[in-house]
Amino acid sequence: MDTESSSAEAPQAAPAPTPAAVPAHAPVTGAAQGWTLIPVILQFTNVASNTNLNFTFTTSGASWSLGARSGDSIGFSYNVTPSSAGGQSCIQAIEFNNNVLSIRTNTGNQAGGQANNAFTLTLFLQVRPGIDYVQGYCTLNNEALVLATFGSLSPVQWRNGRISAVLLAPRINYRQISFTIKGATPGNRIDLIVSAKRGLGKAAWSIGPEFYESKGMELGSQQGEIPLSSVSFRDGTLSFVTTASSSNGSASATLEFFMHAYITWAPDDLNYVYLRTSTSNADITVLAQLSNRQPQIVSQSDTVFTL
Repeated sequence: MDTESSSAEAPQAAPAPTPAAVPAHAPVTGAAQGWTLIPVILQFTNVASNTNLNFTFTTSGASWSLGARSGDSIGFSYNVTPSSAGGQSCIQAIEFNNNVLSIRTNTGNQAGGQANNAFTLTLFLQVRPGIDYVQGYCTLNNEALVLATFGSLSPVQWRNGRISAVLLAPRINYRQISFTIKGATPGNRIDLIVSAKRGLGKAAWSIGPEFYESKGMELGSQQGEIPLSSVSFRDGTLSFVTTASSSNGSASATLEFFMHAYITWAPDDLNYVYLRTSTSNADITVLAQLSNRQPQIVSQSDTVFTL
């Protein structure tokens, strides 16, 4: 697969402080007075059936949260992100209160608690001013692995035992976006176009905030091999071209893939952007989730996404 990125000029924002020196203390609406809300994605693999999972923070001033009190905030979610959507739930119960997150998996049809369950949770971390890291411990089966992503940082691996993560304040004019594309066939071209209302500002695709711990872009497929021959982005247009033939040799086979990327914009106080698709295949569907807000279907007409 060939990839290319554009050197075309992206929206310019005011210079930011050195990232390593910025603790997570910017006030966010919906958090306690002066506290910060950081979106969190927890990706679980090799989790055993019929078992209890627990995550406890020992850092004072850090707790799990449902997020901001905005109308389209998704708060807490289970298996919404594209990399794990679909399949029967393996969860019996989930509970979180202050610094403790507890999960109970189903007994299922697996003999002896076989460790092959996978799922994804999204929620928020609420931290007090001056807190730039968290520590704690978790209880998992020995085979289990959790990839924990805080805001725009690269994911950290958590296994049974002690856990920790460095925190940075969210960048003002960047938002992570996750989307999944289904129903494509070999040889299709799909364009995803982001824009702002004329006269209000400018929006563009991005590989993420400019600090070395940034997560960047991620591209993958539940079908195994990524069914794309090229990916490119230039200012407000992100383009995909599917492979000329499917892996099973059927020209009628439908293709599916997902991507995590970023949207950036100027000026900083822009409130919303538009997303739309451009493709000749009417069977293609695009589901997009901007940060931890409610996911929406993106059509060939402008769809509003709140920043």
